[in-house]
Amino acid sequence: MTIVGLILVIVFGSLRIGVRAWEKGEKDVGSRQRQRIVLGLIKRQLASICVREAKDEDDGLFLVKGDNKSMEFVSCIPMAPGNQSGLVYVKYVVKADDGSEGDCLSFYEKNVALLNRNGDLDKLDEDDFFELITAARGIGFQYLKGRTEEQSAEWQQTWDPDVDEGFPRAVKVILEGNENTSPIHVIARIEPEVNPR
Repeated sequence: MTIVGLILVIVFGSLRIGVRAWEKGEKDVGSRQRQRIVLGLIKRQLASICVREAKDEDDGLFLVKGDNKSMEFVSCIPMAPGNQSGLVYVKYVVKADDGSEGDCLSFYEKNVALLNRNGDLDKLDEDDFFELITAARGIGFQYLKGRTEEQSAEWQQTWDPDVDEGFPRAVKVILEGNENTSPIHVIARIEPEVNPR
C-alpha cells in the first residue's frame, strides 16, 4: 500500500511538472508571436515614411526626427484603430515599464488632416499612446545615413532634420527580450524615390 502511494505521488508530481512546462512554453510562444507581429507592423509603417508639404510655407515639411529612444515621422500606413486611411503623424517612444524593470515601446498616431502642428506635437497626452511591447530588456532605434563621396554609409543613434539631410536610408529597431534570447534587429528600408533631393 505504501509503495502504491509512493508511485502515485511520483506520477502526479511528474504530471504537474509537465503541465507547468507546457503552460510556460505556451506563454513564451504567445509573447514571441506578439512581438513578431508588432515588429512586422512597425517595419511596414517605417517603410512607408513619406514627405508631406505643409499648406503654410512657415510649417515646412514633416521630416523624420529621432534618437535611440524615440522617433517621429509621417507615414502613409496607419496602425491605430480609427485611422483608416490617409497620412498619419506617428511618434514611437521607449520608456521605463511600470510593471517590470524593462522598457516599454508605445506609440502615438493621429491623422495629419486633424493635426495642428504648432500646438499638438509639443503636448501629447500620455493617454493617447498605445503600448506595443512591454517588459523588454532594451528597445532602441538606429538610423542609416546614406554614403557620400567622403564617407561610407553608417548607423547613427540620432536623426535630426536640422543636421542630417533628407531621410535615413533605413531605420533599425533593436529589441532585447531577456537574457536568454538574442536581440532582434528589424531593419526597415526607406525607398530612395521618397527622399527629397
